[in-house]
Amino acid sequence: RVFVVGEDEWYGGGLDLTPSYVDADDCTHFHAELCRLCNLHGTPTTYAEMKATCDDYFYLPARGEHRGVGGVFFDDLKADWAPVFAEALLDSALAEDGPYMPIVRRRLPLECSEAQKQWQLLRRGRYIEFNLLYDRGVKFGLSPESVERVLVSSPPLVAFKYKAEPLPGTAEAETLEVLRRPREWVSLGDQPDGRTADSR
Repeated sequence: RVFVVGEDEWYGGGLDLTPSYVDADDCTHFHAELCRLCNLHGTPTTYAEMKATCDDYFYLPARGEHRGVGGVFFDDLKADWAPVFAEALLDSALAEDGPYMPIVRRRLPLECSEAQKQWQLLRRGRYIEFNLLYDRGVKFGLSPESVERVLVSSPPLVAFKYKAEPLPGTAEAETLEVLRRPREWVSLGDQPDGRTADSR
């Protein structure tokens, strides 16, 4: 997104992964591709910084959990490289060998049980919670048009359940554990600008 005030422009954007079930291989691939993209474009803001910003931003404080497994996020940037990087990020999002599409191809043949579909609906509910309660673009000010944009980008079917907590030891419980405590999915060394990326 771009905010324009007079002759000034501020850029914001990002790419994050919000799975119903966390798979370590998928998450590692997704983050490794984003890290590679950041290194390729030599962004002054490193992958590690943008991942930390993403983890902080996509958080539901009332739930004590994150919306997904993160990605990269930047906001309020006036740097010359911001629009170029944002365009590259958008191009990579749906690229056949990018961060996302290989995951889709791996997961497409898998069948889901009814219980897994119910869990998916609950996770979709969290997605809508974030968009309606915490998203900065929504909090900035709702107009009739922006309400439509929020709702049309929402999943068609969702579920909400009071104090839904998965059974210990299940895949759902393992997913929730990751969403409550973000992980570093790639091993970071020196970034292309010469700084060392600190892990959180």
